[in-house]
Amino acid sequence: MNARKDLVSGQNITLAHHDLHVMIIPAQMPPDLALDTSAFLLNETEKVGSDKDFVFFNQPSRLDQGIELDCSSHKLTLHLDRVGAQINKIVFTSTIFQGNLKGLAFKDVKKITVLVKDFLTGIELVSFALDTSAFSETALIFAELYRHQGNWKFRAIGAGFVGGLEPLAKHYGVDVGEGESAQPPIQPASPPKPINLSKVTLEKKGQSISLDKKPQGQLGKIHVNLNWNNTPTKSPGFFSRSKGGIDLDLGCLFEFQDGSIGGIQALGNCFGNFRQFPYIELDQDDRSGTSVTGENLAVNGDYWHLFRRVLIFAFIYEGIPNWSHADAVITIKNSGQADIEVRLDSHRNDQMMCAIAMLENIENRVVITKLVDYFNGHRSLDAAYGWGLNYAAGSK
Repeated sequence: MNARKDLVSGQNITLAHHDLHVMIIPAQMPPDLALDTSAFLLNETEKVGSDKDFVFFNQPSRLDQGIELDCSSHKLTLHLDRVGAQINKIVFTSTIFQGNLKGLAFKDVKKITVLVKDFLTGIELVSFALDTSAFSETALIFAELYRHQGNWKFRAIGAGFVGGLEPLAKHYGVDVGEGESAQPPIQPASPPKPINLSKVTLEKKGQSISLDKKPQGQLGKIHVNLNWNNTPTKSPGFFSRSKGGIDLDLGCLFEFQDGSIGGIQALGNCFGNFRQFPYIELDQDDRSGTSVTGENLAVNGDYWHLFRRVLIFAFIYEGIPNWSHADAVITIKNSGQADIEVRLDSHRNDQMMCAIAMLENIENRVVITKLVDYFNGHRSLDAAYGWGLNYAAGSK
């Protein structure tokens, strides 16, 4: 009997089978598009222990660790019982060869399906179908296998990564020296556009990415910035009741491992405290949208082990209830790591509140998932995510 489990981004499943095929199946392949599949064998610092732990077209096997890549079919064969104890995670990625030079991205593939099969029987165990039609990146982190309480678990990710294979390899600690580019050398007629290596954009709802762990678990400040356009990108109309700009407020709900819950926002003057409970602080209330720094939340990552989850939201306190006019974006920053950007790129202009992103504690890692769900107020948002706070009318 085939008991295949179909996953969406962020979901995981424990694997009872240890001899596997992991297959990458693109929906379409334009004639000038070539995919490169690779795998990174990561230690407890979420980096490769050596360059040998990078499996790709120039190094397609690591037989002593039970992993082999068939580049032509984008199929990986894994024997997890052979994986050394120093390997905590195996991350699976795909990149588009010369994608930036050719103007190609994963949106040209339309959809990628990840299929996990039992090596001996061919039985399908896990399927993860990812719509990539809005992905502007040329690199994709699509899934990972990781150890958990003596078992191997598979997690669907589906997160775009800015740049190609070489910057992705550097991100995981591979030493790509001069003359050792992860892609074959090219001689373009003119220099390609600069690649932004400092930002990762979560393009689709449900996509997740995690911050790298740091020694002793000390993450320091996790900085969440909200910025938006105060002036509408187009006239709201002659008969619009709104004559001023948009007052867009940043806030969050928090839940701790011990069950403590609460919220941080300018409404009601609940600005929090960075160094004491709840270890979250809102630094200002930008009523104009013209501040260069926007509005900012600081989460004290040194206490992340106490958190269960943090839900980042924005609320239109005054101004036109039109999110497309606001053109809002949050950027999550942490020292030494790529910025993570979430744009409010789908809109519900009849709703005043948007749940933007969820930060979850998974094995003391900060896992960030794009939400972009719209609600008519705090109560409906709270109910949707099962927080359980009591609300009363407030002002600022």
